[in-house]
Amino acid sequence: MRQPAGSSPNPDPRRRLRPARLVAPLVFAAIVLLILSDRVPGLRDARERLLHPDEYRAREACHKAALAAAEQPAYARIVARGAVRATQGAHYVEGVRVGQMGADGGEMTFDFSCYVDPDGSIVKTHKKTSMP
Repeated sequence: MRQPAGSSPNPDPRRRLRPARLVAPLVFAAIVLLILSDRVPGLRDARERLLHPDEYRAREACHKAALAAAEQPAYARIVARGAVRATQGAHYVEGVRVGQMGADGGEMTFDFSCYVDPDGSIVKTHKKTSMP
């Protein structure tokens, strides 16, 4: 009996999908994406915004307040992002470190913490100037 035209009894091995060949590249890609999501600020923010929206909103509100608390906000930056801790009904953001331009042109830092409502409003802040 003849085979229909265009078909063969042994299919081309290159055309068959081999799941085992896909597993290693997918695992490698997942690991690379995980590492990049910690190192690249844009990816880290997108991951946090997606997975932990309340904590992300609290951290962003505290960062804005910390930058505004600098003597010259135009020359201030976030050096350490800090940690977000849940309270009974809101969040406490601690360990935010802000670098700002000092009087001699060098960078001075201060630590900042704040309590943030669930809607992202700042309730209370605390600024602690670091000793040089």
